[in-house]
Amino acid sequence: MTKILAGLSAFLIIAWAVIFLGVLPSQLVQAQAEPFTATPADVGLEYDDVSIPVPDDYLSLSAWWIPTSSETPKSVILFVHGANANKQDIYFGALEYYAELTSQGHHVLALDLRNHGNSDPTPDRLLTFGREESRDISATLTLIETLAPGLPIIGSGVSMGGATLIEAAAKDDRLAALVLIDPLLDIRSAMMGGMLAITGLPKSLLKPTLWSATTFFGLGDADPTLLEVAGSLQLPILIIQDPGDPITRAEFSSQLAEHNTGVLYHLVPPAPADHPVIVQSGRWGSHVGAFHLHREEVMGEVNRFLAAL
Repeated sequence: MTKILAGLSAFLIIAWAVIFLGVLPSQLVQAQAEPFTATPADVGLEYDDVSIPVPDDYLSLSAWWIPTSSETPKSVILFVHGANANKQDIYFGALEYYAELTSQGHHVLALDLRNHGNSDPTPDRLLTFGREESRDISATLTLIETLAPGLPIIGSGVSMGGATLIEAAAKDDRLAALVLIDPLLDIRSAMMGGMLAITGLPKSLLKPTLWSATTFFGLGDADPTLLEVAGSLQLPILIIQDPGDPITRAEFSSQLAEHNTGVLYHLVPPAPADHPVIVQSGRWGSHVGAFHLHREEVMGEVNRFLAAL
């Protein structure tokens, strides 16, 4: 009996190690496919499918070019989705966002990052939370300059899309401004929040997984950190943040606004727990839900910011 119990204990320990120190950490840094269910045509928008080469990485990216009907376009908005989403980004409500922007006289270029949507995957299919994805932004800026020469280009991103634009803006001065909604500014905090949302397990059980992901699977803030990179940017930035976002937490956006005088920080009202959007999101809560929850308020802030530019 003792040998049986000892064998069972050893099996459980090995199983725990495989799952929490191997399987879960590896999944944190692997891009997951999200299917498309609609296109801009479903919200009455004309658009073209365009391909964007990233020659140095031997990749081709997929994007939607959504022109405004205005005879005097104001700018081009480069929209960047969050991790494991795509240019439709149903979690954020991107198609309706594009409709709002084009109605105000802005062209929109909506991009599938590498390893997402219809864009090419990398050999390892790894998420780098903006570091390598930022090269996709530079390639896209080159295309935009041919599609709409002379117009200012504003990056607009949610969650990891925000991190990607921050990394790109630090290396490429062709972005005139940024509009970031619940941006990813602290990778480890966001990953812990994501694991809690996916598994529903206590944080104490998931800390070894985060340690393993950081130690063996390449997860973790680079030097400088995203927050430090964003703090050094010298361009206008609008941050729209949900106070209860459990993934990209408000404390990091608040810190950025305190340390970068170019940041305009807007905190939307907290959403009631019984709101249909919150109920449907489950443990993801209000993450990137500001546009769904406060559409008029969000667009009011975005339109005022863009008009001021």
